[in-house]
Amino acid sequence: MQSSRNFFKNEDTNTHSEVKKIETFYTPKSREVTASKESLTVSEMKQLEYNFNEIQREKEKQLINELNKEKNDFKKLIEKEKAKFFKELIELRQSVLVKAEDESNEIKEVAYQLGLKEGQKDGYETGVQEGYIAGQLEAESLKENAHKIMEQTTEAIEIYKKEKQMDFIRVAAVMAENIIHHELSLSEDKLKLLLQPVLNQLEKAENFISIYVTKDNLENTNSYMEKMKESFSDLKFAVLVDESLEKNGCIIETNYEVIDLQIQKQLDLMVKDLYEGDSDG
Repeated sequence: MQSSRNFFKNEDTNTHSEVKKIETFYTPKSREVTASKESLTVSEMKQLEYNFNEIQREKEKQLINELNKEKNDFKKLIEKEKAKFFKELIELRQSVLVKAEDESNEIKEVAYQLGLKEGQKDGYETGVQEGYIAGQLEAESLKENAHKIMEQTTEAIEIYKKEKQMDFIRVAAVMAENIIHHELSLSEDKLKLLLQPVLNQLEKAENFISIYVTKDNLENTNSYMEKMKESFSDLKFAVLVDESLEKNGCIIETNYEVIDLQIQKQLDLMVKDLYEGDSDG
């Protein structure tokens, strides 16, 4: 059987290939970028900042209230001691006056009896006159004695005033120390309140600053000094631990000087200056 291929000649055969193009239109959905749990929105950041500021304001308000309470308590203590002092002074003066009056009456009685006896012996007028003279002498002696007693009383009062004043100064120093420690405990930067005034006055260039603190204040002091370095690029420093320091104690050592900022020592110097200043006055 003849093949179908032979029915056609090659030149009579038309080969037609039709290519069809299929176009598709697909737009992929954009992926929604969701914020991770670790990132915060601007509003959340603002809310956190607001909450932080509110806490700080509340702490400041609490500190002010406590400071006012401490001041009022200290004022009441001073008023109480002052009232007690003046009461003791009045009682002491009254006691001196009563004693002087009793001694005066006693001397007058002795003088009268002496004059009476002398009058009976040598004559009434002569006895009275001599008794009067004796009474005058005794009265002068009494006045002199009373004057000495008043001088001793005045001296005792001055000593008492100095002792009480020293007590007041000591009480004020203890209160100041408690308030400072309390304020530092509320502060985020801790020793910044002590360091800032001193560091601002120190020469930064060509000066190495060593700061000794307790272990509790090492991290926050380092953070504060790093912040300072942003403002003073030539600042060279090291923060070291010294456990022999008191609570919130701090010592600054430079190429030129050593500054002891321990609160107790600073207050002791203030108490000494106040006491010596009062003694000189």
